[in-house]
Formats: sequence, structure tokens, C-alpha cells
Amino acid sequence: MIRKVFEIMIKDYTTVDAFWGIRRIQKIVEKDHYDCFPVIENGEIVGILTRNDLITAHPNRIVLDAMSGRCKYIDENESVWSAKELFEDESSQILIVTHGDEVTGVITKSAVDIEIGKHVDMLTGLYKSSYIIHKSQKLLDQGGEISIIFFDVNNFGYINKKYGHTVGDNILKEISKILKECVPADTFLCRYGGDEFALLTGKCAEDCEVLAQSVLNRVRQHNFIGDISVGISAGIAGGKKRCNSRDGDMYKNITNLINLASLASTKAKKEKENLVLGFSGTIDEMAI
Repeated sequence: MIRKVFEIMIKDYTTVDAFWGIRRIQKIVEKDHYDCFPVIENGEIVGILTRNDLITAHPNRIVLDAMSGRCKYIDENESVWSAKELFEDESSQILIVTHGDEVTGVITKSAVDIEIGKHVDMLTGLYKSSYIIHKSQKLLDQGGEISIIFFDVNNFGYINKKYGHTVGDNILKEISKILKECVPADTFLCRYGGDEFALLTGKCAEDCEVLAQSVLNRVRQHNFIGDISVGISAGIAGGKKRCNSRDGDMYKNITNLINLASLASTKAKKEKENLVLGFSGTIDEMAI
């Protein structure tokens, strides 16, 4: 599972006064090797002083004149994925962590990058399943519906046995490259596990069939290593558009939806249909 911000934040952080001299801060960095400092004026955090600010600032300047970072805040119970998205939107290297109106710590971009790195599949470079779950929750919180297209490589165990795992790994990397190239920018892709990939969209389930079929065709037409014949099957499970508020355990509903898409892809593989629409209804109907 993805960790929460409070699990990796720095609780014992060092603040600097807005009117301290830069030379004083440089001495602190030499001793304790901090990368960023929350800047305090009249008891409140007013900005961020970064290591780069210290490098470029004249040593006789004060912190208030040298700091370039604005304060960005994140609740301590947000996921590390949310912190990553904030860092992507801003040039800041540090976020102020809060619980209600209280500042409880700080979290750095480098700490978030290290944590997110644990959720990257080393073979394909794709994110793992926690990424899809986070993005699903975000889309649902915005009032939309979601659909999952689940892709499963046909006869992958046979390929591994006949040609070896190195060849099998190369095929998975090629498939992941095809997926990255042909899926729209507003979709979210992950390697779910083994020879399985999952694609999250904000479309209705019925609207995903054309996209899924185009991916199947691209894989079918691709020249894989050693001219090995490779095919994939796909299963779709998703919702219908709605505007009213929703209740219930959305995490459970999301994982149920992924499971239904997976079962649909298994059915497609067994029945050699290549593509099966396994479920289409509102996400609230997933509470099974």
C-alpha cells in the first residue's frame, strides 16, 4: 500500500527567521546538511528558503530577500501520490504538512521521490497498481465515473517455457512500450502484475471498447523479438456517467471493479474472444 504523508514527513524540522542573514544560514547547512528551511516571520511560516537560494544569494542579504519558495501545504493524511502531484505542479522542494490548523512537519521532494520509486515496476518503467487506485479515487472524488481496461498476455507461460524468461521479459517491455504509445494522455496505465496491465479511463465502459480493440490490434501487428506470435486479451469493467454525490467504501468499489475487469480478460482469453465487456453500471453498484 502507498504510505501517507505523516509516515515519511520530517517532524523535527528547522525553521529560520525571515530577518536572519544568509551567512548564518550557510553555517547551519555546513553543519547539518539541510536542503530547505521553512521561513518564519512573526511566528508564522511565510515561505521556503532552498539550498539553491543560498547558493545564488549574496551572503550579506537577509532570508526574506533571498527566499524564492512559496508555502505549499498538504494534510498529513494525504497519500504520497498527492504529494508527488503537488511537487509536479510547483517548483517547490518542500511542502508544509498540516493537521487541521496545526503545522505538524515538512516533507521534501526527495523523500517523496524515494517513496514513489518503490511503486515503479523496474522491468517496464510503469507504475504499479497503487497508482491506478489513487487516480481512480481522485476521479471519483471529482464526481466522475471510471472504467478499467485489463490486458492479459495470451499464453505467456508457454512463451517463457519455450523461449526463456529473458525473451519473455523483452516481450513485456515491448508491450508496455506499445501501451504507452497508443493510449490517450488522459488515461492512466500500470503494470498490474506478471503479464497483466491495467488502464484507467474516465470514460463509460461502452466507450472503452474502441480503445481496447485498437491496443489489441497494435499488439497483434507488432513484430516481436524472434518473430514470436504474441497476442493479448482485454476485459473491461466500468461505470456510467452520473452527477449526484456518492457514498460507500470507494476503495472497496475500485478494487472490485479492477477484479471484474481482470475476470473479463480471463474470460476473453479462455473463450478466444480477445475482448469482453464484463460490467457496466454505476460505481456504487460495485459494493459486493
